[in-house]
Amino acid sequence: MMSDESARLSPQIRILDGGEPRLLTDIGRIDPTTIASYRQHGGYSGLERAVTQLSPEAVIDEIEAAGLRGRGGAGYPTAAKWRAQRSASGERKVVVANLAGADPTALGDRALAEGNPHLVVEGLLIAAYAIGASEAIISVRRDWTAGVERLRAAAAEAEAARFAGYLVLGTDVSIGLSVREGSGAYVAGEETALLAALAGDRGMPWIRPPYPAERGLNGAPTVVQNAETLAHVAWIMAHSAEAFASVGTEGSRGTKLVTVLGRVNQPGLAEVALGTPLMELPALAGGGLGPIKALFVGGPGGGAIEAESLELPYDYEALVERRACIGSGTILVTDAETCMVDTARFLLDFSAREACGKAVPCRIGTRRLVEALDRILAASPRPADFDLLRDLSRKMADTALCALEALAPNPMLTTLEHFPEEYRAHAERGECLSGACRTEAVTPLLAPLSGIEPATS
Repeated sequence: MMSDESARLSPQIRILDGGEPRLLTDIGRIDPTTIASYRQHGGYSGLERAVTQLSPEAVIDEIEAAGLRGRGGAGYPTAAKWRAQRSASGERKVVVANLAGADPTALGDRALAEGNPHLVVEGLLIAAYAIGASEAIISVRRDWTAGVERLRAAAAEAEAARFAGYLVLGTDVSIGLSVREGSGAYVAGEETALLAALAGDRGMPWIRPPYPAERGLNGAPTVVQNAETLAHVAWIMAHSAEAFASVGTEGSRGTKLVTVLGRVNQPGLAEVALGTPLMELPALAGGGLGPIKALFVGGPGGGAIEAESLELPYDYEALVERRACIGSGTILVTDAETCMVDTARFLLDFSAREACGKAVPCRIGTRRLVEALDRILAASPRPADFDLLRDLSRKMADTALCALEALAPNPMLTTLEHFPEEYRAHAERGECLSGACRTEAVTPLLAPLSGIEPATS
């Protein structure tokens, strides 16, 4: 019997009703501090099946049949990533679970770490077996105190139960399992920046090729997956590829953890089938406080989808066409009391503050964009500021070293496209059409979740 204390999640995490719960089903039902509770609910059956009944190639085939795409934002097919590493030369291979870099408002990976850590560990071990990795690393933000503790305990319990370590489940497979704490810099969401940090260097993206699957951590072929992707891996191996692919769209199978926040009655975390119309997502959080103006989809680098387009499906391809993205899985709801210019400025400033500094267009360009928005908000724009916003954004995208840089201008570009009258009113008359600006609009908009203030590490 689990205690209330052992099952408790951090105050910022509220699990919402509705949607298509799969990964969230056992959070609150199992005791996340003990492997016995996880196993009573079918835990490690997927790993047992993979290691004792299937070849590594057959496991990859099943992940491919499921149509699983990475949930870290880019949506790259998981099976293709694994095949590239399995075929890479090298005696030592590594797989990394990335819980180190994140949009501070995104709750999915943190909820898994705190509420069902063994699900992440199991998925990581399945991935290690499939790609032939002898080392599995969980990299987690050190400020997620409960998550760190529970992941460490889960890793130790998994090794004691022979699911990890030497001769897994009595087979000839051995997988070293460890948990490493990181600073939680936003750029660590980019896999090469994370690998640089794990190697003891400053966390900055590197130029590719070589890709991590060819030459990654300390020169070893490496696959990096976020926690949600690995949790889906464990779910697929326990329930079947067909069950996973029974929801979603042709190109976007399965479910996605989404954090709904902003101008809603009950911000929190839900799990939805990919392809769900965007208009249905605010209802999971109790609906908006007023008629919806737009949804910012995808986190700090996500774009604004105006209210008239909310029939758009929540999937990879449909969002990219509108300068939005799955990204971190956040859905920021806005209404008539939200200033689009100021909200775009806030998100862009976050990206500027979190820039690692390696790429000059990102380090300098994001600051120049924020400065131009500040001039517009102060009704003192330069004559070329609106051209600057568009031209500099294009140059940043064309020369980007990583996706975080390329996506950073999206909140500004999409609001400038859909709400040009708000920009003009600020620039020409010093008037905020929403009736409020930074101190009165953006802070309450994002206040339901702590940790939103950019923190450069």
